[in-house]
Amino acid sequence: MLPWLTRSLEWIGVRARWILAIGAVLALFLQDLAMFLRPALPAFVALMYFLAMVRVDLPSIFRRSLNIRRMGIVVGTCIALMIGMPILMASLSSLIGLSPEINAALIYISAAPPLGSSAALCLLLGLDAALALELTIIGSFLAPIFGPLITSFLLGNAVPLDPIDMSFRLAAMIGAGAVLALIARPLIGPKVINDNASIFDGIGAIAMVATVLPIFAGVTGYIFDSPILAVGVLCLVFALNIGMQLLSTPVLKKVIQNESAGAVGLICGNRNAALFMAALPQSPVFALFVALYQFPMYMTPLLLRAFYTRLI
Repeated sequence: MLPWLTRSLEWIGVRARWILAIGAVLALFLQDLAMFLRPALPAFVALMYFLAMVRVDLPSIFRRSLNIRRMGIVVGTCIALMIGMPILMASLSSLIGLSPEINAALIYISAAPPLGSSAALCLLLGLDAALALELTIIGSFLAPIFGPLITSFLLGNAVPLDPIDMSFRLAAMIGAGAVLALIARPLIGPKVINDNASIFDGIGAIAMVATVLPIFAGVTGYIFDSPILAVGVLCLVFALNIGMQLLSTPVLKKVIQNESAGAVGLICGNRNAALFMAALPQSPVFALFVALYQFPMYMTPLLLRAFYTRLI
């Protein structure tokens, strides 16, 4: 790799917290590029899974997960995250009287698997990145099963895709990332990957910014057309993301060690909503919701650094 490119990627990797936050804001103003990249969103989602999975030994993670106790913990946590939380959100939405479009967006995001870069965020915050990665991988492979089932159950005819069709779309994106990772990891070499963590952090940050661009396609227009709705959605996504982290982490801390509690708490608030956005037909309200959800997600390392530092 060229020295200047290596140094640039290392520089970006060290400053990933700021790069992610700035990238999310810039996406609002790069609408032409966002519209151009919108058809490639499924490919970007698959890329994010590839970058997360290529840094780990996938077969060893699956072997470790085959331990009955470990499997129970990981799968049980994924069920709580991807089935329990959508049910909770649907109940709260019904109680508050939110519109069907907002209700659907809340359910889709709550049913999404952990954010593909959860482990990278945990590394930035000093949390249990290994647990976050295990939950991300297992949760991602369960998503084509759990996601369509729970969204169909809670939304009924409002789901714009047949559950089986949705399952295939989700599985295609996740499976593509996993297959590429299984091919690339031995070719690159685990030692090279481990010895160049900051470079891979830089690549991951660039990929996350690139992924957020197509998510914002057309969203600036929605914001100008419905500014009150946009402000309401922005407040809601911050409450959902940051609020879930602040509320769940202290509770989890009572039953598991601090770093692990922080990792699960972070995942409670940070989900791969882009996965559903890439699988579903475009909806203005859902697109607005998912796009604005990127702000608290990409700003988590900045906004909650002090919170997690005190935790551990």
